[in-house]
Amino acid sequence: MNHTAFFDLLKKGTIQEAYLMEGPEEYIKQQALERLKEKLLPAGLEEMNLTELHDPDADALIAAAETLPFMGEKRLVVVRECALLTSGKKAEDEKKVNAITDYLSNISPTTCLVFYVKGKADGRKKLYTLLKKKNAIVDFSPMSDSECAVWAAKTMQRMGKKLDRNCAEKLVFTVGRDAALLKQEMEKLASFLRDRDAVTEADIDAVCTRSAEYTVFQMVDAQVAGKNQEAFSLLRDMIRAGEERMGVMAMLLRQYRILYHMRCLLDERTPQQAQAQLLGIPPFAVGRTQQQARRFEKERLRQAYDMLLSYEQGIKSGRLPLEACAENALLKLEEILRGQD
Repeated sequence: MNHTAFFDLLKKGTIQEAYLMEGPEEYIKQQALERLKEKLLPAGLEEMNLTELHDPDADALIAAAETLPFMGEKRLVVVRECALLTSGKKAEDEKKVNAITDYLSNISPTTCLVFYVKGKADGRKKLYTLLKKKNAIVDFSPMSDSECAVWAAKTMQRMGKKLDRNCAEKLVFTVGRDAALLKQEMEKLASFLRDRDAVTEADIDAVCTRSAEYTVFQMVDAQVAGKNQEAFSLLRDMIRAGEERMGVMAMLLRQYRILYHMRCLLDERTPQQAQAQLLGIPPFAVGRTQQQARRFEKERLRQAYDMLLSYEQGIKSGRLPLEACAENALLKLEEILRGQD
């Protein structure tokens, strides 16, 4: 199940006997564990009914799981970084694996056992296979733009502030999809609003830290509008902030690929609703991307994209110098866009 299904079941009071929490979205994963604790552990008796273990042997794990809860219905046992679920050259301890898998087939009804893994677990492991058969795996993969927007709106609501769909999409587009960073920016917004209830797009522009991807979007927006000085200023800001020039090149290449394909979709009269999905961009960005693409014919945008692709390949092969590559790319793009080729 994904994290959304986990939260929905938890809200309904449906709690399984065992879970494996895995995936790269660490903030949401930690929140899921905290919500499970709140649901299971009686207030004031949390310490008496919670056991946290780090890669325990089978005996320690089973002993903790068999301990009866104190003045509550369930004991929560959290096993962190279990070697039987993580990748490594060390051979599996068959005796330990068998003991734990045998216990999982007859786990105490008064225990909720959670295996908590940083990142992804190793799907080849015997314990993983058993947990998968028990439908115990909760996947915390990165959220999509749409999922992030919904999550952000709900989180702001819990802070007592309103974030409509359009502003939620702008927030995700501006900050990125990392939940921990999003939460940090939402806390800044809530503080900035003071007595006001609703977040506006102007608030996001005024307060939120922009991701590198969003800055490149702004940079391209400035360049296609003929504001070359502004584009170079944004590039210098990125370099000063520690962004690698090859990283900027990769994001530039992606943005001009999107512009070229957007121009193709516009020429083909593809419905706007389908454009975001086909291009892999958030709905919020569709209008701005259309405006950018409409400034140039398809052939000129293709020429810009091909130049960036060739330039990147030249740098990677050592034929072209890495030094000042992003700045040179902007100059070359200016020549192409203004018809100086």
